Amino acid sequence: MRRKRRFLIAIGLAVAGVLLFLGGSASPAFAKPLRVAVSLDIKPALIRLADTQGFFKNQGVDVVIKEYDSGALAVNDLIADRADIATAADFVFVLQSSIRTDLRMPATVCMTSDNDLVVRKDRNITKPQDLKGKRVAITRGTSAEFFFYNYLIFNRIPAGSVHLVNLTPSEMVTAMADGTIDAALCWPPYTLQMEKQLGTNGARWPAQSGQDYYFALFAKGGFLKKESKTMERFLAALADAEKFVARNPERARAILSKKLKIPMDLLSLQWSHFRFQLQLTQDLLVLMEREAKWAIRNKLVEKKEMPNYLDFYYFDALEKVKPEGVSIVH
Repeated sequence: MRRKRRFLIAIGLAVAGVLLFLGGSASPAFAKPLRVAVSLDIKPALIRLADTQGFFKNQGVDVVIKEYDSGALAVNDLIADRADIATAADFVFVLQSSIRTDLRMPATVCMTSDNDLVVRKDRNITKPQDLKGKRVAITRGTSAEFFFYNYLIFNRIPAGSVHLVNLTPSEMVTAMADGTIDAALCWPPYTLQMEKQLGTNGARWPAQSGQDYYFALFAKGGFLKKESKTMERFLAALADAEKFVARNPERARAILSKKLKIPMDLLSLQWSHFRFQLQLTQDLLVLMEREAKWAIRNKLVEKKEMPNYLDFYYFDALEKVKPEGVSIVH
């Protein structure tokens, strides 16, 4: 009788262990919804697709997406503890990491050349040099600021000869329509909206001089240390979204067109400017070092020396989920 009781107890413990294992593997990695701050544009496409296609749920991650006019504003909420993960351009990371040494970059989700300069032709702007004396809008602290100054240098336009106006992207659309600015450097969908409003009175010029930039994930080091498995599952869902885009580009465009309210024909025209891939590349490191030197030289950051960005990358999750995406020598 005693042996039978022991046997039943052993069986019960074994069954409980199996149920616990199965339940644990299917349970969410994070006890509360993961707050993900994204800009209201095309670049965080992998996050939107992972959400709409159920890839986050498949990986056991409950996500709440918060939308912002720019990546810089999304990162501000991450810093204020109103988000757990944020997305923004690598240049935003360069600026913010000079102040917040606890910031980390687990991966980039897009490489793009989407910054364009929209101009009003009725202000006699037909070539870059015509920007002298004009009111040009940019969003401070974003990649647009870096590329605008490089655009001026490339076209031999003195920075002091242009009147800069700091506006959010949605403010630019209004200001361009009512004529309070003469030009604006921004990204879609805002550049497309401005161009559409102006009609034949507007023009849109490429503004990155052939240099792509990266759109990255931001998180705090403390969060990553505590929730390393959550980040792995989050990236695994994005990896599924990356495969979805590669296999179903038309369907991906249709989903994003509806979510972002961008006409399908305009989105299709812009699509070639974006490469949606999870990665941490050597080119990213080189670009960030170049941006840091420029920021230091122009006193956008207080630090006098460029940091070692290898200390700011978080390789662990991407190396487990998509090891071939890591090409930075470290």
